[in-house]
Amino acid sequence: MAQEMDDLQEGEMVELPEEMSDVEDTEDGGAIIKLSEDEEVRKNEEHFANIVDEIDQSLLEDVGQDLLEKIEKDKDARKKRDEQYEEGIRRTGLGDDAPGGAQFTGANKVVHPLLTEVCVDFSARAIKELFPPNGPVRSKILGSVDSQKLRKARRKTEYMNWQLTEQMSEFRSELEQLMTQLPLGGGQYMKLMWDSTRQRPKASFIPIDDMYLPFAASNFYSAERKTHVQYVTAAEFNKRVKTGEYRDINLTNPGDIEFSKASKANDKIEGREEMEYNEDGLRIVFEVYTCEDLEDEGRRPYIISIDKFTGEVVSVYRNWMPDDDTHEELEWIIEFPFVPWRGAYPIGMIHMIGSLSGAATGALRALLDAAHINNIPTLLKLKGGPGGQTLNLQPTEVTEIEGGINVDDVRKIAMPVPFQPPSQVLLQLLGVLVDAGKGVVQTTFENLRSNDPNQPVGTTLALIEQGMVVFSSIHSRLHSSMARTLKVLHRINSSYLTEEIIAKQLGDAIDIHPDDFDGPLDVIPVSDPNIFSEAQRFAQVQAIMQRQAQAPQMYDPRKVEELFIQLLKLPEGTSVLQPGPPEEDINPVTENVMASKAKPIAVLDNQDHLAHLKVHLAFLQSPLLGQNPTVMQPFLTFMLPHIKEHILGYYQKSVTHGLKVASTNNLIDNTSNLHQADVIVHAQQVFEQTLGPELVQLMQQMMQQLQQMQPPPPMDPSQAAVQAQQIQSQQKAQSDQLKAQLEQQKMAMRQQELQLNAQLEQQKMVMDQQEFQQDVQGKIAKMQSDLMEKQRREQMELQAQIQKVRQEDADRDMQMMIEMNRQEREDARTHAEIMARLEMNRQDNETAKQLSAAEIISGDKVPYSTGTGSNANPNP
Repeated sequence: MAQEMDDLQEGEMVELPEEMSDVEDTEDGGAIIKLSEDEEVRKNEEHFANIVDEIDQSLLEDVGQDLLEKIEKDKDARKKRDEQYEEGIRRTGLGDDAPGGAQFTGANKVVHPLLTEVCVDFSARAIKELFPPNGPVRSKILGSVDSQKLRKARRKTEYMNWQLTEQMSEFRSELEQLMTQLPLGGGQYMKLMWDSTRQRPKASFIPIDDMYLPFAASNFYSAERKTHVQYVTAAEFNKRVKTGEYRDINLTNPGDIEFSKASKANDKIEGREEMEYNEDGLRIVFEVYTCEDLEDEGRRPYIISIDKFTGEVVSVYRNWMPDDDTHEELEWIIEFPFVPWRGAYPIGMIHMIGSLSGAATGALRALLDAAHINNIPTLLKLKGGPGGQTLNLQPTEVTEIEGGINVDDVRKIAMPVPFQPPSQVLLQLLGVLVDAGKGVVQTTFENLRSNDPNQPVGTTLALIEQGMVVFSSIHSRLHSSMARTLKVLHRINSSYLTEEIIAKQLGDAIDIHPDDFDGPLDVIPVSDPNIFSEAQRFAQVQAIMQRQAQAPQMYDPRKVEELFIQLLKLPEGTSVLQPGPPEEDINPVTENVMASKAKPIAVLDNQDHLAHLKVHLAFLQSPLLGQNPTVMQPFLTFMLPHIKEHILGYYQKSVTHGLKVASTNNLIDNTSNLHQADVIVHAQQVFEQTLGPELVQLMQQMMQQLQQMQPPPPMDPSQAAVQAQQIQSQQKAQSDQLKAQLEQQKMAMRQQELQLNAQLEQQKMVMDQQEFQQDVQGKIAKMQSDLMEKQRREQMELQAQIQKVRQEDADRDMQMMIEMNRQEREDARTHAEIMARLEMNRQDNETAKQLSAAEIISGDKVPYSTGTGSNANPNP
């Protein structure tokens, strides 16, 4: 009875059935209940569902109107930012509307490609580091590494690389668009969401002009409100309504869509024009990430979507994890900053070198305009002729010009305008502007081209780091943004993936499970924040190889070579290195064959060393096998160190086994080092008796045979120096003797040469005298001929001048006669006119007298007037 009472007081141990294995006890006495996969998915679906219809509609309407007012203020606050982004896009010149330049006809509109070059070069370098062909994800084990963690991380790495390269086919193109725009906008955004229709994550690029932040925000991630401006067609809106993403509302006519200035500038580059009629029913939906009190539980993070034209809230989503009691806001949009500045918006190249780019474009246009003006002449023409002329000359066109009196040469009435040619100072200024612009954010290694290719690797690394310090910091920020992107993708997979979805997508191609994404993040970007170029990687590998050459005992040569081969990026499947030793246990016969074929072999701890030694030694002593000259050299080269490792392994196992047996049978005191030493010495004696002294003799024979096969060792440096000195002295004596013989031969040849030179000098003097006489006679004859020709030409020129003067006198006389005749005719005509007028006046006077007399006699006014004849219409 007392025993039963004790049992009741102590309690009874009961084993839980298998179906309750989802309950896990904790150290504090609680329990963790693991939900099944279906229950977990259903819980997530309920939590992340659209709850727009579950909220008080009057409250929701007030929240929507309040957010619309704040969004409008956020838009006005970033208006100048939009204009700067627009100017940067225009200054690239890709849209043929870059500002600046002269306005005359034919003025050049070329744009210096400084900004475009920076954008394209930066994008190419960044995308190569962030998104290599094999995928942007690699594993990183947190804490201690074990096989289970390693396999799990490898599965996730393989699956996420497949997601980003194959399943999410849009991710790379969206990332490349982001990278090309990043230097101009200063910051761009990537958005990751779960696409319920396709049952997979979806990525989309958000330009900075479509992201509104409050004026008071100092950081993107800490901003109390983030608004994504979405341009949604009517078809896409209805699709979202059908899938439950939006609630159904009465859509009004959106009218004209107001796009950002940067978007309009980009449309010109792409050659797109906005249609007057919005045939796709495009409308604007604001997706706002903010904190509100919508469920009477305090302010919590939500994603609220508002239709701009109706002002109605179309969706409300909770933006925290279901089991998160802190209600931390989830990230869906990742910022990729270029250069952080004061405030929430980072700055880009247009802010840093926009004015330099404009100045470079202006200098380039001025140079080309100067060249154009100098190649297309501009003339000043003396106005002449009855009415003057205004001419517009076109290339390859023949145009007549009217000249004045006595003008017989067009050059006497037209003068080219003396424009200055292209200025060398302006050309140098253009080079200074371009160098200054590229020096702000250097993305190339031009400064390394002039360096000595044999300079130390450390110097090269220092130059790379110094020249690319700004780009290195930008690359580090991009690496951090890519890590945030993978973190969001990891969370999406954890929340939405199921066994059914994985089986439908991959089948058995990748061994991945939804619960692999539970727990901490153990994947990171494949990019390295400290390395941003292949040149830097090769310099580092060269530094390692140099150190290996100086201290070979401290490096693994195969791993160093594998690192070098890896950087060469050979085609996949290409193997140029000899295979390494096998990691699995193979039998000693196979090891004998591999050693004979000069293939590496290894000793494993779990092998039977004594058995391997017997087989190897038997093979070595066989006249047909080990003693065969064709087999011996490669076999001994690989087998001698292999046998050494087997002997040491057998020694270690024998001693360890002896200590274990003595300790198990309590034959020694484990705390006494002296007792352990006695056991070790005894075990070593047993080890030596087992192998026997014959093994030492055999090993010595093997070493002698191998040394005989090897090439002779290099001579001792001191002996080599003595022998070299002796050989050098002998060679010097022989050389001195040969030099003496050559000197004698040279003396004899020199005497013969002097005699021949003397004879040649005499002959040359005779020939020079003959040539001098001939030359003097030729020059005298030429002078006489030239004098006669000159006199003849002078006479002809004098006659021509006389004839020209006579002709000019005759022309002048003729002109004077013509002018006198014209003047006489003009005088005669003037005299005749004067006489006719005098006669007319006389007759008018006579007629006036007669008319006056008639009026006096009659007393009435005569209906006639003088000077005009009869008046057809006399006054009454």
